[in-house]
Amino acid sequence: MRLAQRTACSADAAVQRPGYARSRLSRGMVHIGLGAFHRAHQALYTEAAIHDGDTRWGIVGVSLREPRMARALTAQDCLYAVIERQGAEAKGRIVGALVQALYAPHALEQVTGAIADPAASVVTCTVTEKGYHRHPSTSDLDTSDPDIRHDLAHPDAPRSTLGVLAAGIRRRPSGAPLSIVCCDNMADNGDTLRKLLTQYASQVDPALARRIDDEVALPNTMVDRIVPAATPASLNWAQQRLGLRDEAAIVCEPFTQWVIEDRFAGARPAWEAGGALMTGDVRTFQAMKLRMLNGTHSAIAYAAQLCGIGTVAGAMADPVLGAFARGVMEDLLATVTAPPGYDVARYANALLCRLRNAAIAHHTAQIATDGTQKVPVRWLPALRESLAADIERPCLERALALWLHYLRCDTNERGEPLAASDPGAPPLAAALRGADSDTDAVRRALAHGAVFGDAPWPKHFRRRLAAHLTVLRERGAAALLSFPATT
Repeated sequence: MRLAQRTACSADAAVQRPGYARSRLSRGMVHIGLGAFHRAHQALYTEAAIHDGDTRWGIVGVSLREPRMARALTAQDCLYAVIERQGAEAKGRIVGALVQALYAPHALEQVTGAIADPAASVVTCTVTEKGYHRHPSTSDLDTSDPDIRHDLAHPDAPRSTLGVLAAGIRRRPSGAPLSIVCCDNMADNGDTLRKLLTQYASQVDPALARRIDDEVALPNTMVDRIVPAATPASLNWAQQRLGLRDEAAIVCEPFTQWVIEDRFAGARPAWEAGGALMTGDVRTFQAMKLRMLNGTHSAIAYAAQLCGIGTVAGAMADPVLGAFARGVMEDLLATVTAPPGYDVARYANALLCRLRNAAIAHHTAQIATDGTQKVPVRWLPALRESLAADIERPCLERALALWLHYLRCDTNERGEPLAASDPGAPPLAAALRGADSDTDAVRRALAHGAVFGDAPWPKHFRRRLAAHLTVLRERGAAALLSFPATT
């Protein structure tokens, strides 16, 4: 039996159900990026606000890239389950905050109309780093991107996140307060989105760009929760737990965190009811999480992919990879400034425990995607800062070598194919594969300004990186991670 409004009462008694009348929900929020992370994170904080009696915050969810999830949710009256797993313990709930699920290419009028509706005062976004079409090295709008080129030529039929936002705001009554909350892993994500959105809008309608800059609030945020993509196995496990089939079920870790800059143009949900922290400055939280969790995640992913290990928990259980992950986190920990009163060492230990959670299957192939977008923000600033202070970060430097080796290889060390899912990778991969030595590979890679920027990298760092690539090529990942490379 499929999960839906009429069947929700048949769910297992241990599963929490919405404790409010969903028919009373207004459409007060729009979310762009209808993936698992939003449904296991921002939607739950909004659910908590609704449970406290504020029914203004029903969510209109929008998928820009694929129709499957919008269709699955619509068939279930937009209900879905989130089940938190840690070891043998599991706790589930059915979420009711989502009131509509739209696939933008087939419902563009409805999508831009939802953003334009003055009753909706908040738009949230989870579209991954690449979804904002930012040039990695300049941080400006990438006007060479095909979607951006299309939207600039056809602003009333947009395909990109920026284009859809601008089209909706353009239709919105002047003076209707709007806050756009970016929840993706970018430093200063709200400020970054403001810059990119106004750059895009200025080429469509300069008056719209001025209006966005003057009237729309874009607070910075930090989000944290490990939410693996659903698999047939996780959906089947959720079905056994629920007693119902849920094609949108999410299985994730119990931990969740949301830190939000308290800078809104109008009304917003009381996300504090779900534990969100409102603050005047998110930057230290952002840098800490972006480097320590996301940076370590990426290092694990590339090492594990090369070694043929499919999950984060599997990598953490490997003595060599587990020790490497701890080393990367220690390197990154040394580069962050903790928020006042925050025990960052305790945070690091808690992160390592979360990464070892074998109850959730977080696939390393998923984390390894889009490295050309992730590496410039997760690793390179920490490396730049450390090198400027003449400090070596041995594990982080090895992580960078692992990524470059991953890009130049067709197969892992078990002979299994590697497929880098990263639209920005082909030019860098081609440069690496065309090198006539490891030293030349490093020279070519660091000259790739779209990722590494234009500032020069120190010679001693380049020598170490080349030596790491030689160890990887001649002896494999385990050798690099177990022993120092010669310089």
